[in-house]
Amino acid sequence: MRKNTGKPVFRDKCVSFNLVSDVLKRSIMKTYMILLLMLIGPVFTVRSQSENTDRIFFTNGEIHSVIVKQVAPETITYHFVGEELKNVVTKTDIEKIIFKSGREQNFTIRANTNNGRRNVAFEYPAMKSNVGAVLPFEFVFDGSPSVEDGFEAQEFYYDNLMRRPERNTISYQDVDVTRRRLRDAGIEVAADMRDFNMDEIARIVGAGVLVTGKITVNYRSTTSTNTGSTTTRVDMKKKKVRTYSSDYSSSSDEFDTKVDFKIYDKNGHKIIDETRRPFLATTRNNYITALNYLMKRTPYYQK
Repeated sequence: MRKNTGKPVFRDKCVSFNLVSDVLKRSIMKTYMILLLMLIGPVFTVRSQSENTDRIFFTNGEIHSVIVKQVAPETITYHFVGEELKNVVTKTDIEKIIFKSGREQNFTIRANTNNGRRNVAFEYPAMKSNVGAVLPFEFVFDGSPSVEDGFEAQEFYYDNLMRRPERNTISYQDVDVTRRRLRDAGIEVAADMRDFNMDEIARIVGAGVLVTGKITVNYRSTTSTNTGSTTTRVDMKKKKVRTYSSDYSSSSDEFDTKVDFKIYDKNGHKIIDETRRPFLATTRNNYITALNYLMKRTPYYQK
């Protein structure tokens, strides 16, 4: 009979050790997975909750995930998830609301300096990057602002574009829509836009290309011209000589006109910045020749 060397016993011990090691590894992995789920579980819960709620951004920096029940002219009513108690806040305390649908409503448009109020119910329209908006031009005549002339310049530029729409490489927003959106945001006249960055103006009107500028017209002088002529007629039958004379006078005004013309993209970056002075400006609206010239040389117009 062969003598037992003990090797099988050692082998059995190794197998037992490996089994214990595998059990410990599985136990450690299971514990690790449980801990991991405990850590990331609340994250997924919060994320899921935020996707199914509206978010209110307060002017003090707080952000609440809630259910918005009503947006009234001056107040907002909401309640927290899992609660029935309704909370009412004034719009002046709120910066914006991002609804669960993704729609954003902003309440921080600046105050209207004309009446001391601001339109807190302003809502940004959808941004159309490939649409242009012709803004009111700032118009200064003899050192004084002329709002109506600025609106006329805006209308002229837009109407000129619409005469040959097939030559425009982008579409343009109707000027009435542009004015209404600016008014809704508290911008009544062109000078009010100085208080805004152009990317904010783009968001307000919902257009990715902004046409704007400033027109300055100063009266220079008036030139008068007098001319006279004399005509003599001889009547041989009656042997009479008659003389006729006439005087003509005319006058023309001269103006110094400067057109500062600018185009911005939706990010507020300046695409065009040109200045043009019409030659021999004899009326205060000679700026239209400069605008026509500049319009045909933008990247959004094909000759």
